[in-house]
Order: sequence, then C-alpha cells, then structure tokens
Amino acid sequence: MRRIFRKEYILVYISVAVFFYALILNIFFPLQKVSTKNYSSAKTEETGLKADFKEAVNENVSEDVAGLGFGYLLGEKSELPNGVEDKMKAVGLAHIIVVSGTHLSIIIGASRKVFAKISRFAALYFSIFLLIFYIRLIGVTPSITRASFVAILSILAWFFGREQRTFWTIILTLGFCLAYNPYYLTNVSFQLSMLAYSGVVMILPILIRYFYGRDKPRFFGSTILSSLSAIIACLPIQLYYFGTFNLISLLANLLILPTIPYAMGFTFLTGVFGMVHFDFLAAGLGKITEFILSYHLTTISELENRSEFMFEFAKNNPIWLVFYAIIVWLIIVAIHKNVKISESDAGNHDNSLVALDEGEDIIAKSVERNERGETPSAKRN
Repeated sequence: MRRIFRKEYILVYISVAVFFYALILNIFFPLQKVSTKNYSSAKTEETGLKADFKEAVNENVSEDVAGLGFGYLLGEKSELPNGVEDKMKAVGLAHIIVVSGTHLSIIIGASRKVFAKISRFAALYFSIFLLIFYIRLIGVTPSITRASFVAILSILAWFFGREQRTFWTIILTLGFCLAYNPYYLTNVSFQLSMLAYSGVVMILPILIRYFYGRDKPRFFGSTILSSLSAIIACLPIQLYYFGTFNLISLLANLLILPTIPYAMGFTFLTGVFGMVHFDFLAAGLGKITEFILSYHLTTISELENRSEFMFEFAKNNPIWLVFYAIIVWLIIVAIHKNVKISESDAGNHDNSLVALDEGEDIIAKSVERNERGETPSAKRN
C-alpha cells in the first residue's frame, strides 16, 4: 500500500485526474467548431522569419517540389503541389506532413550528436534552443505540444543519465497536453499522434523481441517494425474516422521514410544559408534538396496508382475501437511471457525515423514517425 502512495507517483496521479477532467469537459461542454468556409479562400500574406525562410528556399529549389519540402519541414499543406496531399493520404504517408515527434526527434538527435562532442551541457543547451526556434517557426499544434514535451523529457533524461518507465511517460505526456488544452482529447490529430507514439514505444520492443530475440535489427528492419507498430496502434481509430486502409502504406513508408531526414535537413540548410546570403552553399544544397524531393514525388505518384491495395469500410463504426481491447490484451500477454519492454530511453521511439540514432540508443528512437524523459519512477544508471 505504501508503494502505491510513493511521492514519485504524484505527477502520474495528477495526469490521470487531468485526463478525467478533460473527459468530463468534452462530454458536457464540447468545443464549438468555428466555420471557416467564408475565409478558406483568403490566404494571408506571411511576414517575418517564416516568410524570409520560404523565400530563401524558393530561390534555390524549383517551385514544383519546394512545397513538398515546406510540408515536411513546417507541416504546411497549403503549398503542396496540386493533388500531392490526396496522393499521400492514399498511400499512407499523410502523417509525414503533420509536424510531430519525427521532426523534433531529428532536431534533438542531430543536435545532441554534434554538440555532445563539446560537452553534455552544450548538447542540452543547443538542443533546447533549436527546439524552441523550430516551434516558433512553425507554431503550436496538438501533435507539436505532445512531441515537444516528450522531446524535452528526452534530452533532460539523457543529460542527467536517467531511465524511465514507458507506461508512466505516456500517462505524463497525456496529462501535460490535456492540462495545456483539455480539448485536445477530441482532436483527431492529437489522438493519432498519441497513439502512434504509444504504439511505437509499447509495441515495437515486443515485435523486435519476437522477430530478433536479443539481437538489434538493422536500419531497414527497424524502419519496417517501427512503421508496423504505429500502423497497428492507429489502424482502429483510422478505420473509425476515415474508413480506409491501404496495404501499400508499409512499402511507401519503407521507400520514403529513410530519406525524410535528408529532405528536411537539406531544405532547412538551403533556407538558412539563403537567408544569410551564402548563395553558393544555398544553391548547391538546393540541388540536392530538389533531387530528393523529386524522388519522393515520383515514388508517391507511382504507388498511388496501385488502387487494388486500397480497402474501404463503413466509417464511425464503434466495432473498430473494440480492437484496442485486443491490442492491450496482446501487450499484457507479451509482457507476462517475458517479452520485456525496455525502460531505457523509451521516449526516444517517436517513429521509425529515429532509428537513425540507434547507434547510441535502444532500437527505434522514434515516427512520428517520431519521442524520453525523467519520470517519477526514474532510476539513475
């Protein structure tokens, strides 16, 4: 009994209370949706940092593909080439243009690798600085709120040499986000973001242990299993809201995801060097950016034509949500059969892209696709 009321569980209890508060608020005082029909066609002129950045990229990358780079880096769909958003949805790649843990984990991972060579404090300082700079550039969204909280926990846990319990991290993340905005609970983007994150940190270690035993999968194996983990976690609610599933999505993720960090990185560097008028570097990086983005557009178009892999079901059918009970039951069975879910640096599994950092951390510091922290139950190494 004393173990249940240990001080380190206080934040967990608060997070659970926040969840029920948000649930009651959404049931009895639902957020009224504001119609944007009359304003959808009016595109406001951008100014400031983001406008300067976009202008620098457009000067060095063809407009035919630059919009895709903005979609990856900034999560903006308005500047995607015509029809690309629908094609990405059709092949299961729409999550890439929703800024989430994928983007932040790449920033944190790259910054930590570079600045850790100077000192751990430098890595901590510059990682948080770049994180704040990036969020200021793109703005706050439900998925960004979640990913930011997890990313900060991640870098702090790494700095202080802490471990965490995966399940507690999920609860704390949910509680923090709902404390920030209780109406995130019914936001589809937030739901998918939380489920993808939870799927990768909970299901991925089980799949790895099942297929690889105690061995560590290589990059493509980790990418496939990470994508599969996120798909399993998101599939029931995806079928509930949208009623569609495309078997080609796994292949699409395998062909596109490994190169997303490079597309984002080169787009970012092209814009930065263009803004500071290092024209020679910006032009060279722009060519590389254009090559990668062109490859993506070609691949997406080819896969989108494979309509025989698309399946449609009835939307808003509650039966799809029942599958979460089966998923939870399978996870419990796996744990009882000693398929251990790692507690070390678990938050780093935001999505398959974070497998890029697998050399230092456990598999799939991830997708989203994408996610880290010192929880009340943390232990020092």
